[in-house]
Amino acid sequence: MTPLPDASDVAELARVHGPLVFRTAYRLLGDQAQAEDVQQEVFLRLLESRHDGIASWPAYLTSAATRLAIDVLRRRQRWWRLLPTWRAQTPVSAPSAEEASIEAQRAAQLRAALGALSRREAQCFALRYLEGFDLAEVAAALRMTENNVSVVLHRARRRLEAQLSQFAEEARP
Repeated sequence: MTPLPDASDVAELARVHGPLVFRTAYRLLGDQAQAEDVQQEVFLRLLESRHDGIASWPAYLTSAATRLAIDVLRRRQRWWRLLPTWRAQTPVSAPSAEEASIEAQRAAQLRAALGALSRREAQCFALRYLEGFDLAEVAAALRMTENNVSVVLHRARRRLEAQLSQFAEEARP
């Protein structure tokens, strides 16, 4: 049985790859505090478990951050669905420029659409399109074949297109 990772080893991984983990989470969540929480959780979990034969730490850590960020998105969606039940109102923010507002809305729609994907679809999509991994790197990180990654990405793109076109239709007057 392999011993648990040494704290100094994990600290070194956090120093070297922490910014990558944060960027991965932030791109999915769009919230600095939640991205920092995900970053911290990735390295805490690393301390608490054994990890044998990891060929690429960046790929492994990006995949872990993606999974945790998707979990956060799903919890966030469940919470927002409960708001009408509680008769809560969304916080009022200071008005911003129209363009910034539209961009923020699109980013929120993309995050919501990513949260609606299956875990595997969201992982593949995030690694390929948000992190810029090639198919071989995605396949290695997720322990899939390249053909399987291609199929999953195709399905993810179709589902995202459907979700995002639905948002566009809802926004029309």
